[in-house]
Amino acid sequence: MSETRRRNILILAEGNEEKPYIDKILSFPNINKEVYNFAEAINVKGNGKIFARYQYEFQKGYYDLILVFCDGDNNSSQFLSFLNSFGEYFFKNKKDSLEVFIYSNPVTLQIILSHFGEVKLKNVGKKTNAKIVEQLTGIKNYSAKNEQIDQLINKINYNSLDLFKNNLSKISSNIKDIPSTNFLMFLNKFESSDSSWINEILKKFK
Repeated sequence: MSETRRRNILILAEGNEEKPYIDKILSFPNINKEVYNFAEAINVKGNGKIFARYQYEFQKGYYDLILVFCDGDNNSSQFLSFLNSFGEYFFKNKKDSLEVFIYSNPVTLQIILSHFGEVKLKNVGKKTNAKIVEQLTGIKNYSAKNEQIDQLINKINYNSLDLFKNNLSKISSNIKDIPSTNFLMFLNKFESSDSSWINEILKKFK
């Protein structure tokens, strides 16, 4: 192990799907809790609030690393502009902003549904993806209501983790692709006893 103390990590979740999902994943025994101390994720309730909350938590100086978990939103101009602004403010090289983003393109459902089967979502809309949700989970007319989200997250268990990883490994990690996600890369880091990857990211901040 590269560090003698646990590393404090906070994840800012974009919304109502991301927060309970990431909290569930971080509760699993594969996460190296001897090395990483994960705070309960914060639901910022919209990507428009991510920047200000990140800035606030960053200035507090409590966490070794703050990550963002959000949709890639089909590489919309709004999302790409946000990434650019984020990089310009926090990083020496603005392109390095992705170093702290756990993303799923087009939507977080791409990650969540990978626990139940192989899926390659192309659309952002909940109605468009509702049939796939029902096919894989039995939840009808999924529209991301709180009770539906709870039902969906409760169906995820640690025993399906190998299937999940296998399904995610077939998805691109290049954010320009649809679908794509770097979730598996971060999950592997969270399982590792070597926390030097955190130091490498911190070197890139201003």
